[in-house]
Amino acid sequence: MERLNSLVKRIHISKPLAYIYFVLVITVFLASCSAPSPYVQKEQVKGIYHRIKKGETLRNVARAYNVKLQDLAEANNIRNPDLIQEGSVLFIPDAHQVIDDVMTSAKKMETEAKVATTADSAAEVSKGSDKKTFPSAMTPEKTKTAKVTPGEDTMAETAPLRKPASEKVERKTKGKSAPEEKEEIQFEKKRFTWPVQGSVKTRFGIQPNKTYHNWIKIVSAAGTQVKAAASGTVIFSSALPTFGETIIIRHADNFATVYAHLKTRHVKSDQNVKKEDIIGLLGEIDEAGNAYMNFEVRLQGKARNPLFFLP
Repeated sequence: MERLNSLVKRIHISKPLAYIYFVLVITVFLASCSAPSPYVQKEQVKGIYHRIKKGETLRNVARAYNVKLQDLAEANNIRNPDLIQEGSVLFIPDAHQVIDDVMTSAKKMETEAKVATTADSAAEVSKGSDKKTFPSAMTPEKTKTAKVTPGEDTMAETAPLRKPASEKVERKTKGKSAPEEKEEIQFEKKRFTWPVQGSVKTRFGIQPNKTYHNWIKIVSAAGTQVKAAASGTVIFSSALPTFGETIIIRHADNFATVYAHLKTRHVKSDQNVKKEDIIGLLGEIDEAGNAYMNFEVRLQGKARNPLFFLP
């Protein structure tokens, strides 16, 4: 998962051996990182399938299986969690066993999370109340004449004139507790632009044959221009076994995009590109006779669903 950090640094290939080594590193990077290789899908991905029962929601399922709502939504290409219907089948990444009673498990996980949060808050309060600071400029004479507001616990004659942390926490927690913040699926539709004009033939995530894709497959006419999805720096531009002609661009905020199975490349490593700059051409043909490319979005090395970042 941390290999992307090494890739986003500027790389200069000056010797054949260094080039071969770097090609191997890039291949491993694309073939690992959080999920099986997006290009060689012969093994089933780790996880289970869960069928939605009456009363279950996507949020409850995520909580019960202890997975992020965002990851669950992206893996299953779900844009609106409120539209999940009874009988729908979800793929739960990295899960080992099907949970029959999601509602009970979700409540248990929620209770445990609240207990852990309360324990952490109590520890912080205790830690803060044990500290007694004495301003270096405060002399015993000044301390004796210091004014103290009635009802305030100074804990010691020379303690700072402030309310103890425990009192502040107690006052904040009195009365009705604040409503729990509802987790929402996040979209960044303006983060990237489409690298090529075409149609999505294969989506990100779990596939009907129970394989898992880290990319989307875009089909278009041979010779169609491939453009940079955002401004950034090219950190790799070369042919790779299985991946074909491949370009990787590093972007702001620890994002990277991968363009694989191109016909030709028009950019080199260390080259700065702007959004929608032409970086290559489409032309590699799939088994159905269509010209296509595979497009990935990665955040800190983890594959993310490109459709959640494209307009």
